[in-house]
Amino acid sequence: MKPLKKALTYEQQIEHLKSSHGLEIPNLDSALNILKRVNYYRLSAYGIGLKKDSDPEMFQDGISIDYLFDLYSFDSSFRSLVLHTVEQIEIQLRTQIAYYLSLKYGAEGYLNPDYFITKVKKDGTDIHSSVIASFRNECKRQNKVPFVIHHNEQYGGHFPLWVAIELFSFGNLSSLLDIMKDEDKKQIAALYNTEPKYLKSWVLSLVEVRNICAHYSRLYNMPLKQTPFLYSEYREFRNERINKIFPVLLVIKRMLADNQELWDSFFIDLCSLIKDYSNVLNLSFIGFPTNWKSVLSK
Repeated sequence: MKPLKKALTYEQQIEHLKSSHGLEIPNLDSALNILKRVNYYRLSAYGIGLKKDSDPEMFQDGISIDYLFDLYSFDSSFRSLVLHTVEQIEIQLRTQIAYYLSLKYGAEGYLNPDYFITKVKKDGTDIHSSVIASFRNECKRQNKVPFVIHHNEQYGGHFPLWVAIELFSFGNLSSLLDIMKDEDKKQIAALYNTEPKYLKSWVLSLVEVRNICAHYSRLYNMPLKQTPFLYSEYREFRNERINKIFPVLLVIKRMLADNQELWDSFFIDLCSLIKDYSNVLNLSFIGFPTNWKSVLSK
C-alpha cells in the first residue's frame, strides 16, 4: 500500500503543478486566489484529457491554471442549469405518481405491498419495504418541518401519498415507479408519450445526473453510469462506451414536450453559456455532436 501524499501549501501546490505537470501559471496571485477558492484535487480533475500523449503527466502546451478554472466555472454554471431543469421534471413526476396512485388505491395505498409487484435488490432486500423504511426514517429526520409536525399531531403520523411523496428522495421515487404494476406504469409513461421501459431508463439517468449536480461533482468530461434509451431519431447519440451528458439532454427535451417554455429557456441559457466559454470547451467531452444546436432546437 502506498503512503498518502503529504499536504502542500498553496505555494507548494502551484510549484508542483508547474514543475511536475507543466501547467502554466501566468500570474502567481491569480493562481493563489484560484486554489483558495477551489480545492486542488477538484480543479485538477478538469485536466483530464488535456495531457500530452507522449507524457501523460504533463499538460499540453498552452494549458494554464486559468484554463482549468474556466472549465470549472463552466461546469459549475452548467450543473446549476441542468439541476434546475431536472428538478422541474422531478417535481412533475412526483405530482403525477401521487395523483394517479392516490386516486386508484387511496391516500395510504402506497403502504400496501399488494398494490405493487414484488421485487428485490441485489442484496435480497424487498424494494417496497426499503422505500417505505426510507420514508419513515425521513419523517423522523425532518420531524421539525411544519407539514411533518402537522401530520404527526393532527393525523397520528399518517401521511397521504400526496404529502408523503415530498419526503421521498428522487432515487426512492424511481424505485416506487419501478415496482408499480404494469398497467400503472403504462399510465404514467403515457403522460410522457413513451413506454415504461423508456421512462424507467430516463428516470434512472436523471437520478444520476441530479445527484451529480446536487453534490457538486463534475459533469464536464465525466462518463455516466446510466445510458438512457433513445428512440430511433436520436439513437446515434447513444454510446455506452463514452456515455456523456448529451443523451440526457435529449431525454430532458423529450420529457418537457408539454413545457416548451421551460425547454426554450434551458436551451437559450445553454447556448449562451457555451458561447461564453467557447475558448476552453471541447464539446466532445460532454458528448455534443457538431450539429448539437440543430438537434436540440428541433
